[in-house]
Amino acid sequence: MNITVRTADKSDIDTLIKFRFFYQTDIEGKLTEEQTEELNAQLPIYFEKHIGNDFTAYLAEVDGETAASIFMVRLEKPASVHFLSGKTCYLMNVYTVKEYRCMGIASMLLDRLIADARAEGITCIDLSATDIGKPVYLKKGFIERGNTEMRMEL
Repeated sequence: MNITVRTADKSDIDTLIKFRFFYQTDIEGKLTEEQTEELNAQLPIYFEKHIGNDFTAYLAEVDGETAASIFMVRLEKPASVHFLSGKTCYLMNVYTVKEYRCMGIASMLLDRLIADARAEGITCIDLSATDIGKPVYLKKGFIERGNTEMRMEL
């Protein structure tokens, strides 16, 4: 089995939309027709506008088939003691297709995102963890900040 991790580009927008839907339905259950229509209308516009700017997506492929995704949205805020550079990011849409779970793929994606965030001078990563994802984040050094919110200070 050959696993590769790569940065998505605009040619991957259809895949990013598909993985956003996978994540949403896994968390929220069946979406309404209105929700589906709204997501289908907004997501292509969002990805087209933000990829390569303040948004990065990473995809993991197993033998050429997309198996997992992770999204990073960059934010710049007034500096604080928790993010001295003012550069932060929000991690979202960590999703692995069911048949590829428990193989360390999400961990590989997370490692790549953390390394890239450090290289960019981002000083903290925030996320909202699911129950299934929380152990992975804790193992990587994130700390709990309330019910589901977690943060890793870099």
